[in-house]
Amino acid sequence: MKNILITGGAGFIGSNLALKLIEKGHKITVLDNLSKQIHGENPEITSPLYKSIKDKVTFIEGTVTSRTDWEKALQNQNVVVHFAAETGTGQSMYCIEKYTEVNIQGTAIMLDILANNKNSVEKIVIASSRSIYGEGKYKHPKLGIVYPSHRKEKDMLAGNFELTFFDEEELELLATDEDSKIHPSSVYGITKQNQEQMIMTVCPTIGIAPVGFRYQNVYGPGQSLSNPYTGILSIFFYTN
Repeated sequence: MKNILITGGAGFIGSNLALKLIEKGHKITVLDNLSKQIHGENPEITSPLYKSIKDKVTFIEGTVTSRTDWEKALQNQNVVVHFAAETGTGQSMYCIEKYTEVNIQGTAIMLDILANNKNSVEKIVIASSRSIYGEGKYKHPKLGIVYPSHRKEKDMLAGNFELTFFDEEELELLATDEDSKIHPSSVYGITKQNQEQMIMTVCPTIGIAPVGFRYQNVYGPGQSLSNPYTGILSIFFYTN
């Protein structure tokens, strides 16, 4: 049995993971700020995700931008699953300070505590994102593998969603593998790249095993459809 801290553990992915780990006999602590954007004004009533875990975990209502909250949450933990983050590529482009503070500074505080204080953490799992790959990997008819920048607004307004390169040649979409070029096209993507690099760089130097998962679109039962930054799947659910 392990003591496992899940930051953002009242969210969609975190709450489901918490319940599964409890089934396996692990002791779970959750650090979550119960964001109104996700959980509503009164989580006790409006958040099925929070209600699903609140009596089954050690719950700390707090924020990853607080050193005090981190110090409390990290006590006696063997594993940290770091899900807490501001999400949404579009929102990140106008909430820049908030995204960098929560995602980058929040991760930096955790690592600073672990690097400078005695602890029992053996492993950290960081939720990275496919957004670090930007538009992804494509094949140009003459140049071969290319990594285009983001779509132009004028093309999207005209209903043209196919990517072209600088010479206007249409590109063939390829699978974006783990060796593809990292070139985020949003502030969110930049913060996820930064989080991942910090974890992968610092953890081995302090004897902690680092693991990163670059999530695509995660979906399933219990996902919030009212949160405008859930993603395209919420639109599909509403329109079908």
